[in-house]
Amino acid sequence: MNRIIGLLILGLGLSLSNCGNNAQLVQGSIEQTSWQLVKMPTKMPKETVFKIAFEAGTLVGKGPCNRYHATYYASEGTFNISGGIGRTQEECPASGPLEKDFYNYLHSTTTFGYKGEQLVMRSDLGDLVFESIPFTTNLD
Repeated sequence: MNRIIGLLILGLGLSLSNCGNNAQLVQGSIEQTSWQLVKMPTKMPKETVFKIAFEAGTLVGKGPCNRYHATYYASEGTFNISGGIGRTQEECPASGPLEKDFYNYLHSTTTFGYKGEQLVMRSDLGDLVFESIPFTTNLD
């Protein structure tokens, strides 16, 4: 019985810590900012680079192989991609599955905010975490 109560308390604690994680994000604008991905739910090889820039309701980016773009709406911590994510169609067997995962996470993002110097984009699938890079829409 004590073991069951202990597991319930542990589960409640983990649930509350996840809620606290959401509350720790600070709202702000993402307009005219550029970022490089440092973490996503799928394991990324160290040399993998995803970049993204936001300007006037359009996001543009570059993955390990393909470029991508989409129209988005962001306000008061909410985020929504209108329609799909357009991308080039380069054949890249090594990074193709990873890019597909990234696009799925990005497209399912519903909230965003800042944790320190990092941009965090959240969905039910997990967090995308980015570090700031100098603003540009030319992400070569």
